Amino acid sequence: MTKSSFSSEFLDEVRSKNDIVDVASKYITLNRRGGSFWACCPFHNEKTPSFSIKQDGQFFKCFGCGESGNVFNLVMKLENVDFYTAVEMLAKNAGLQMPSEKDNIAMQKLKYQRDRIYQVLKATTDFYHNNLLNSSTSAQKKYLEKRQISPEMIEKFKIGASLDYDELPRHLLKLGFKPEEMISAGVVGKNERGNLYDFYGERLIFPIFNGFGDVVAYSGRAVDEKPERAKYKNTPQTLVFNKSEILFGYNFLRDLKKEHMLDTIIIVEGHIDVIACHQAGITNTIGCMGTALTTQHARKIKQLADNVILCLDGDSAGNLATYKAIDTLKAIDLNVRVVRLDSSVAKDPDEFLKKRGKEEFLELLNNAMDCVDFVLYDSAKKYDLQSNADKNKYINEALNYISKFSTPAEREIYLGVVQKMVKIPIDALRNSMVHNAHNTNESKENVDSKLDTESNKYILDSKIMLLSSILYKKIKNIDELSGLFDSDDELSTLYGFLKDKINTNSDYNVSMLFDNFEIKDKSLIDRVINYNFPSEEVYNLYLKDTIKRVKQYEMEKSLSELKSKMLNSKTDEERNSCLQEMKELQEKIIKEKSQR
Repeated sequence: MTKSSFSSEFLDEVRSKNDIVDVASKYITLNRRGGSFWACCPFHNEKTPSFSIKQDGQFFKCFGCGESGNVFNLVMKLENVDFYTAVEMLAKNAGLQMPSEKDNIAMQKLKYQRDRIYQVLKATTDFYHNNLLNSSTSAQKKYLEKRQISPEMIEKFKIGASLDYDELPRHLLKLGFKPEEMISAGVVGKNERGNLYDFYGERLIFPIFNGFGDVVAYSGRAVDEKPERAKYKNTPQTLVFNKSEILFGYNFLRDLKKEHMLDTIIIVEGHIDVIACHQAGITNTIGCMGTALTTQHARKIKQLADNVILCLDGDSAGNLATYKAIDTLKAIDLNVRVVRLDSSVAKDPDEFLKKRGKEEFLELLNNAMDCVDFVLYDSAKKYDLQSNADKNKYINEALNYISKFSTPAEREIYLGVVQKMVKIPIDALRNSMVHNAHNTNESKENVDSKLDTESNKYILDSKIMLLSSILYKKIKNIDELSGLFDSDDELSTLYGFLKDKINTNSDYNVSMLFDNFEIKDKSLIDRVINYNFPSEEVYNLYLKDTIKRVKQYEMEKSLSELKSKMLNSKTDEERNSCLQEMKELQEKIIKEKSQR
């Protein structure tokens, strides 16, 4: 449910009556340190507290995993619920009535649509599951028997079968569902003649669950291997399903986390691989369902564990998927290891478990290779390291990869790996890495030198400091700063939001920003919120100097506009007028500089 479905007045009231420290204390142990409350982050595993709550701003921030938000975001993440449910829980906690249907027609309509989709999916799952259980001779049942999937796993994963194209829509119509509700849920389609048909007709059905156990989608597998039929047919995006956020088997991980039995998450590719691992008792396994891992997937994983083992298929597609997955997972500081199955033994985890058994598979997992080591050794296979040309190509590729993710200490370890393969002194590799980094920085500067100039960096830092000063109510006279925020970017949008609050004498705090902006870790607004103010004396000097520089920046920008106007002027009168204004402006700039 979206924030816009509620009035800002209602959200403000709910927020004001649910102090974030009191709410968080129901879930985690907080310790006061300075002006903040600290705890070990509930969204990722850690031993040293990096999860901070600012009571005056009513927001939280984890400096480990980057999660942040207000009290609504906190409850959504801790309870794994949507926005509407979080508001509902907090309103109940504060003794407030939820807005009536009359006052929130759009909200109620959206909630009704969502609830109906869940009901359609529940009925569809039961229908498919009963089909499978009651059809001992079906191709789908025979396929599962061939793959040695036990009845316990069929029940655990609610596996089902679509036996034809007609029975599902008839069944759902009998239950009172409308055709548009079935289509919105992604389970029924309509052909060119206007007839309804089962979207997954004649397929084996794997339900896809969200984090708290509701079916949100399906993956239908063809079992007849007809060349004209796609092997898999998956639910399109719906009101309750976004494939960039859902992983197969993720709902079972949450149970392990609650029982403190989750340290490492194993990622495999297919549904059968996940089920085979669970059948063998390796229940910390999830599947990416043949799609590329996204940042949203990675963040969901990091909420539960810091360690990941990738065990994707060993073919060329699986190899490429492994490389991409490593980049995505490492980008948010997950510890990633890789298992590469020997294709002469087994093409995937399911086949390996059948041939070699659980103990050998666990041994493979225990000996999983560090992901950077994996990339260094695997990429070397593309080159003839006896050839100087190929050796040089490999060195450049390897050094670029090492510098991409590694800390200085790790770089020394990985440089040692490369040194053993290329037989070149490690000092030469270190120098090459520094040289490559220098060239990369130079090329970035050449693309747009404006991005990294000292002047532009100062202006950006000034904007962040000034906005943080406004946000934390250190300054209120902000009209003189308007020229600094006339561009179309998120900082100017934030300035407009704060200016509107001040001009209308409305109260505001950090918590409100999370209702009005999408705030990502290390984004510009995140930097504003977490700006570290210096001592009062230093801050006052910095503020005074910044405002002077801002005025100078505005005058220089005006001067540039006048120059452009003069060059495009069509008459001597216009040109002379521009020159006169430029002269006066230049004198002001010189005067301002002399007073600094």
